[in-house]
Amino acid sequence: MVRPADGIDLGLWPITPSELVIPVDTHIHRISRNLGLTNRRTATWATAEEITAALRKFDPDDPVKYDFALCHLGVSRDCPSRPDPDKCERCVLQDVCSVWTTGRERESAKKARELRL
Repeated sequence: MVRPADGIDLGLWPITPSELVIPVDTHIHRISRNLGLTNRRTATWATAEEITAALRKFDPDDPVKYDFALCHLGVSRDCPSRPDPDKCERCVLQDVCSVWTTGRERESAKKARELRL
């Protein structure tokens, strides 16, 4: 509603995109935690502000433009809550993903324990 009329947004509200705060639902919250945009365990106003501040580092003029992409990763379950080798190994975000890192660390520890037995 705030971006220029471009066939997608209507451009009706007199607010600049830089003033927006990302809406945080369960999907945005989970993906944002996975990517280190927040460490907060609850989806509160402070969480929304923290995620928006992190996204502002990528685009200060329109930090919320990433909303659809982040939400879609969650809704489609392409980004799981727990490590899933089939999904995680082909993900372009694995370098910054805490789920992938934690899962790899767990798998390495498991293999090390098996070798010791």
